[in-house]
Amino acid sequence: MPITLDELRRLLDSDEPDYPAIALMTGPESAEDLRTLARDENVMLATKAVYAVSLIESSAAHDVVDEAAASDEPLLRIASASALVNLPEEARNRVAERLIETADVNVEKLVIRSLGQNLTPRLEESLDRLANDSSSETIRDLSRSKLDDR
Repeated sequence: MPITLDELRRLLDSDEPDYPAIALMTGPESAEDLRTLARDENVMLATKAVYAVSLIESSAAHDVVDEAAASDEPLLRIASASALVNLPEEARNRVAERLIETADVNVEKLVIRSLGQNLTPRLEESLDRLANDSSSETIRDLSRSKLDDR
């Protein structure tokens, strides 16, 4: 039996949601409900929905993470960056390309750490720019390290 939006909201609203269990209970058919919650005015609930949807294997679920990456809300961008590790490489790179341009050190750090070996040309350019121009020594070092590891 599919989980309802209210049940999903209740599960995510706990202090420490069991994300893997939620993803198993919901599946790809719940991506739109999670999108609804990822747009909720309660930012903490929205961030939890973004992370939960990242554990679902479907392009619709990956689109929710991408949508959060484009948000004006900094916490949603951070949630999207945190969720990158759960996405397959193609979706991860697509979302990372959007996030790495946010000029937010916290987001940049999460994005760089989540990247795999197969970087897109745009990500390579962004990492090169960050390695040379970032005001953060940590970001410069992480970028150089990621470029050297390829």
